[in-house]
Parts: sequence; structure tokens; C-alpha cells
Amino acid sequence: MTDESNGETTSRPTRKSNAIALAIGLVLSVVAVEGTLRLAMPHWREFFSGWFMQPVDVPGYGRVIIGRPGFDGHFAQNNGDFRIRIRINPFGLRNPEPIDKAGDRVWFIGDSLTFGWGVEQNEIYSSVAGRISGAPAYNVASPGANVCGYQALVARMPESSKPRAVILGLILENDVIKYDCRADITADAADGDGWRAPHLKKFLTRNTALYNFFAVSLKRVALINDALVALGLVAKSHDYPLELSAERLAPAVETTVVEIAKLRAMLPAGTPFAVLTVPTPFEIRDRDPFSRQLRTEVSTALAARGIAVIDPFQALLAAGFSPIYFRHDGHWAPLGHDIAGRAIAKWLRGQGLGS
Repeated sequence: MTDESNGETTSRPTRKSNAIALAIGLVLSVVAVEGTLRLAMPHWREFFSGWFMQPVDVPGYGRVIIGRPGFDGHFAQNNGDFRIRIRINPFGLRNPEPIDKAGDRVWFIGDSLTFGWGVEQNEIYSSVAGRISGAPAYNVASPGANVCGYQALVARMPESSKPRAVILGLILENDVIKYDCRADITADAADGDGWRAPHLKKFLTRNTALYNFFAVSLKRVALINDALVALGLVAKSHDYPLELSAERLAPAVETTVVEIAKLRAMLPAGTPFAVLTVPTPFEIRDRDPFSRQLRTEVSTALAARGIAVIDPFQALLAAGFSPIYFRHDGHWAPLGHDIAGRAIAKWLRGQGLGS
């Protein structure tokens, strides 16, 4: 453009140049805010569980998740449910003692609940049972595992370590499915190493303080959280529908119990063995009849194979839903662990174990 007053030529910003300038400004602003939040909120990394977990391959049993050896730090829920300390021993288990102390202890095998998701070390039901019974406990848990993963955990333990007894935590909500562990291992191997591009939420939780700041701030405001739930951006608290249907119940129960029997056969002959049946939240909260049927049929099938069952349902029901579970998270709060630990301690003493 020519300025007729002085003959000089000037140029107006184009839409493209404006957009570029705006984008650069936004990027610089985000970088500045990110840097500021990393200084102001130094614990932002605590919201990502991947810092203390990693996958390992167990020959003949497939992949399972364990702790990162030597990890010592904190894990928190960004909705404020908990902030706990997690220490992982050199063998990748959440235990204060090294793996050479596992022998002649009661092994507690299970998934994230047995791992103690959301509770301190001394609050986990394995710790409670060991403390009350006098039979020292050793936690052998893998977040996200199922019965096939529990077999892998046992197979991974050193051959020189022999348990005094074994308690298997069976999560009825998601552990009871139609199994064929050997076929599943083959399928997993054919599928490659299992690593896939992370979901956006996981990526942001792991790498940005900005995302965690907004997650913490917004999810703790009830009105905003309700709006996010309505939009489908945030899951509703304790809204975990059972994937198992009535039509699939019988084969799921049968194959689950078959694989549990195989796990028991992996142990030294005569090792006291029991299954802690963890009821679904729906049976506690809603008296869900299908959940009751599931628990009853699993217990009956286990008993038919001579496998002891520890069922804390009545005590959990008496305590009530809200005190047992975290407000948002689907895992047990300390009271749930305490109730289960006491039931296990009673069984251990009945077997002449402990003091």
C-alpha cells in the first residue's frame, strides 16, 4: 500500500501473519504458564502412576505389571481422594523387605487392590492380616492383573522362596471372565510388545503441570465436575458397569476357578491356600442381585475344588458403602482393607498360622 502523504509504501498485516503471530503468542504463553506451574506446584508428577510401574515378561506366562525397582515417592489422585507414599523393593514389589525375606511368609497375590492402591503400606489388607495374626505377610501384587497375571506373579518368585500360606485376592467385578491363560499368552506374543501410543490424558498427566493444575482445580468443584461428567469428559464416580452378563456367567466362573486351581498347583504341596472374594461395589451399594449370584457361584465352585474361601461381604455391608470406598476412586479406603485383613487373620489363625 502507498501512503500518498509522503510517498512511502507501507504494508498491512495479513490474516496469515496475524494467525502466525497469535499462535506464537499462545505457545509462548503456555510455555510460560507451564514453567510457572512447575515451580509453584512441584508435586504435579505425583498424579501419574506410570512413574512407579513397568511391564515385565515372565517366560511361559506372558507380561505382567510390577513396580519400578527402587522407586520411593508419592502417588496422588488429582480429585483429592488420596496422597500416599509408595516404596518398591529391588524385585519390583511393594514391600519394605527385599525378596530374600519372602520365604516362610504369607504371600498375598492380587491386583491393584492387593497392591494397596490409595492406602499406606501399613493400611493394606495384607499388612493388617499379618499384624493381627502374627503371621508375617509378603505382598505379591500387580496393578491391572487378572488370574493369568497372578500365575505369572507366582512363577516369577524365586524358586528358593516357599510361602507359609497364600491368599489370592479375587476381584469379582473384573477378575471373573472366560479364561484360557495359555492361549492368551500366545495371542499376546503375536500382538507384539504391547506398547501403543498413549492416550492423550495419560500423556498430559505424565508430561504437563498445566493439565494437572486444571484437573485438580476443576474436578474438585462439584458444579464443574458434574458438567464434565454430563459432557462425557470425566467418568462418573463409581460408575463401573459389570462387563459379565448372565449368559456368560457359567463359563466365566468355570474357567476362572480352573485357572485358580492351576495357580494353587504351582505352589509346594500342602501350602495353605485361600481365595479372598472381593464383592462388587454394586452389591454393597445397591444390593445388586446379579453381583450376589456371581459371588455365590464363584464361592460354590471354589469350595467344590476344595479351595477355601474368605468372604468379608457381611462385614463390608455392615460398614456401609461410603466408608469402605474412596469418594471417587473405585478402590477400598483404609476401612475396607481393615475389614478384609481381619477376616484373613481369622482364617490364618484357624489354620494354626501366626501367633
